[in-house]
Amino acid sequence: MREAAVEQVQGVRDRFQAWLARARNNPVLSAAVVAHAVVVVIVLVRALGWLQPFELWIYDRLVVAWAGHEASERVLLVGVSEDDIKRWGHPLPDVDLADLLERLASWKPRAIAVDIFRDMPVPPGSDRLEAIIARHPNILWGFKLKVAGAGGVPPPKALRESERAVFADIPTDPGNVVRRGLLYADDGIDNQTSIGMALALRYLADDRIRLAPEGEQLRLGKALISRLDDTRGPYVRLDSGGDQILLDYHGGPLPFRQLTGSDIADRDGAARLVAGRVVILGNAAESVSDAFTTPFDTDLGDAVQIAGIAMHAHIADQLIREALGRSAPLAALPRSGETAWIWSWAVAGAALGLWLRRAVWAVAGLAVGLLLLAGVVYEAFGSALLLPGLPAAIGWVSAASLTNWVAHAATRRERAHIHRMFEHYVDPGVIQGMLRARTMPQIGGERREISVLFTDVADFTTLAETMDPVVLSDLIHDYFEGLCAAVEAEGGMVAEFIGDAILALFGAPQAQSDHADRAVAAALAIDAFASRFSALQHGRGIPFGITRIGVHCGFAMVGNIGTRKRLKYGALGDLLNTGSRLEGLNKVIGTRICVSGDVAREAARYRFRAIGSFVVKGRHEAIEVCEPVDPRFHQPDRIARYEEVVELLRAGHTDAPALLAALHDEDPEDVVVAFHRKRLNAGDGGMLIVMLEK
Repeated sequence: MREAAVEQVQGVRDRFQAWLARARNNPVLSAAVVAHAVVVVIVLVRALGWLQPFELWIYDRLVVAWAGHEASERVLLVGVSEDDIKRWGHPLPDVDLADLLERLASWKPRAIAVDIFRDMPVPPGSDRLEAIIARHPNILWGFKLKVAGAGGVPPPKALRESERAVFADIPTDPGNVVRRGLLYADDGIDNQTSIGMALALRYLADDRIRLAPEGEQLRLGKALISRLDDTRGPYVRLDSGGDQILLDYHGGPLPFRQLTGSDIADRDGAARLVAGRVVILGNAAESVSDAFTTPFDTDLGDAVQIAGIAMHAHIADQLIREALGRSAPLAALPRSGETAWIWSWAVAGAALGLWLRRAVWAVAGLAVGLLLLAGVVYEAFGSALLLPGLPAAIGWVSAASLTNWVAHAATRRERAHIHRMFEHYVDPGVIQGMLRARTMPQIGGERREISVLFTDVADFTTLAETMDPVVLSDLIHDYFEGLCAAVEAEGGMVAEFIGDAILALFGAPQAQSDHADRAVAAALAIDAFASRFSALQHGRGIPFGITRIGVHCGFAMVGNIGTRKRLKYGALGDLLNTGSRLEGLNKVIGTRICVSGDVAREAARYRFRAIGSFVVKGRHEAIEVCEPVDPRFHQPDRIARYEEVVELLRAGHTDAPALLAALHDEDPEDVVVAFHRKRLNAGDGGMLIVMLEK
């Protein structure tokens, strides 16, 4: 994710610079370039989730502004209060719970949902409670879904595997804020229904309204319900499992009539409040942890949390209102429509920046535009359309400001352009060091511990012989852009371009105590990019080979190499030869990344597995070779078993070949295991490999 984001940002920057060069003497084109670049950046930043907290805050303010104060006549809450707990105890005994349900059911509600977990009986009265549940089919019971890391809480035994068992889970955002309602969820066995959805369907059944799929949406009476996901609206990073909707909190945080358990037990007059409604019975006492934050609590005012039964009531009430046509389901534009909306405000902002050159008038124009934008977003929400107000506001302000700046900074842009031209010939890190030191570069250097990274493309020579030089140049340029981005993201420096290969340094020019970790991180990022790049080229009919990478660390002389007339910052020492050898060993082993044992011992953030000790042609000492374990595909059990086989191979144990063969049979694509199995089948053994040729 990070490497892709860096690539996109750098691509935007490069295109923006090229457009500026062409648009220098054309104000209208300059404004168009600025508007386009601003929209690209906003869309990227939004896709990364950086605007989501602020857009959700704006959504909360819109919900509060349009909620109103209309009381619900469809849902009744019965909350077990602190006084009820003093009267009956906690948890509520089955006998008292049975009495409450018997009275409620006798008063003819459309349905009753119990939001009290009861996976185990709470005697006395358990038999009577089960009998009442069986006698009244309009009683639903809440349970907790099984999710990763948690076993859930099942409903009472009498309702297990029944449609009357409904889940009580409520999805929350950071801060325990509830903005979403969950309608259905898959627990791995079946598609389960939520309390709110089940109550709404029971209520609407008396009006002969049924739920039916309609394409990718759900038809419920007059409402066409769109499932919430991260392709529209304020969410871009959303666990959209199950079927979810955005809650409108119509009537405020608690628009429902609420009675206590004692009210039901002692007041016959409560019957008129129950008849014809759906009833939710659950905990409402402060001493029982079942409270949630609403959009009404995310402002600077006093926070008033509401109980879980009220959350279920909001879901049920909203679905009933929408099905009966009394409210419209909240809709949002698809991402393409939102991008067009943002782009229109960016273009308008760029036009404002061209039209109003004076700062005072420009600020006034910006303020008027923001007020207009706020009014449009506010009124659209009242008409059940959620527009992305914050990204549009950023586009409006940024495009206007940047266009104004571009119009007044031609000379500064020219100087920056010249500076960028020279950066293509001299490393930016060296230039910055010269500027800080205010000295000309000198010949020589210093002995320093660094890490080096070598890359090479398999069969590139053959590819180069068959391609047009112009096409090949563009191809290798795009390839190097990705490699350089990965190196620079980890604070490294690309010191050499050698045909299709690069040499990168970590720990120079700037000293870095974690240079080995940075080099390994860059190697993994290069491997990920190169795999995508190769696959893309193969899709275009270009047989671009895999990228092989070698990483080594140790001491080298780093500094300015060359003559006084022509200097180049680089490194000297056997360290570079070893790094190059490691890159070449990938071809023999079948791997894509080989690192030395020194790197494996120095790097603290990554895990490695040993491949062996290699004696290559031209060297007498063995090179300890390892492979980094990519955290994306880390299989602890398999790595542990592989390490056990390595120790047995080192010891010459007779069990090693059989264990290695078992690993190979489980995953024939594991090239390291395949390499060792081939060696053993050829009569070789141990972990010392003497290469007869490179």
